[in-house]
Amino acid sequence: MVSTSNERKKRGGVSRKKRNDLIFYAAMLAFPLLQFAIFYIAVNVNSLVMAFERYDYTTGETSFAGFGQFRQAFYLLFRSPELSAAWKNTLLLFVFSLIGDGLGVLFSFYIAKKKPLADLLKIGIVLPTLLSAIAMAVLFKYFGERAFPVLFHTENGLFSGDAVLPVLLFYHVWMGLGTSVLVLSGTMSAIPESLFEAAELDGCTFLKELFCITIPMIYPTLVTFLVIDIAGIFVGQMGLYHFFADEADPALFTYGYYLFREARSATLAEYPVLAAMGALFTLVTAPLALFSKKIMLRLGPSTE
Repeated sequence: MVSTSNERKKRGGVSRKKRNDLIFYAAMLAFPLLQFAIFYIAVNVNSLVMAFERYDYTTGETSFAGFGQFRQAFYLLFRSPELSAAWKNTLLLFVFSLIGDGLGVLFSFYIAKKKPLADLLKIGIVLPTLLSAIAMAVLFKYFGERAFPVLFHTENGLFSGDAVLPVLLFYHVWMGLGTSVLVLSGTMSAIPESLFEAAELDGCTFLKELFCITIPMIYPTLVTFLVIDIAGIFVGQMGLYHFFADEADPALFTYGYYLFREARSATLAEYPVLAAMGALFTLVTAPLALFSKKIMLRLGPSTE
């Protein structure tokens, strides 16, 4: 029996164990690959095709519209009064996403170095990400509207007047810190402790350990965060739908919130314009994300 098995291996045959392993791997990959094919490839291809179509209500048929939908999308983006503040808010959201990534590095390093109250800080940062986004928004809004005026003896809550936008940006950064800390602290834990011990013997300070050892070692992860931020510039909503549903003030709009809100209630004739708008956003973010990744990896610090 042993010789037969050896002969089968020599002839290139597959053993039962290897065949079972291949079946297991295929079964584990089948579902996520199917999801990717349906909810990413198929959806995006359909959206791209829709951007060049026109729907006729009288006949119920679609026809080729050329670039007509793109012209209408351009008009909405740059001339619509409803979106007059969206570009500013969208860029602000991107900048604060980068600030959140920087804070994530600082907090993760503090936690990784096991400084005083590090475990309590980690719980406080990560805990909100374990709860439902809607539940957190409801609790935060209730605190801002009811508890904050009582605690600080003010007439207005956090969700009134000029305070709304800064509060939403703070909430966006706060809610993003949990994911950043989880990923970055895990990445930092893989750095050999001997590097820090040698640095401390040489008199290396806390900040020098951060900038000279930690950041170069986790730099590829930071590049990934940057690419995700760039790719999601026109997707971020700043929590607007969680707090205000469809009733947000246009002065707070981001492009991500506008697209999401309009897509929920759009008719068949309005979908092509929204699809064209999404295609325009992709034409901006996709090359920018890929170019930024290439430049960041080329100019990044060396770990040698």
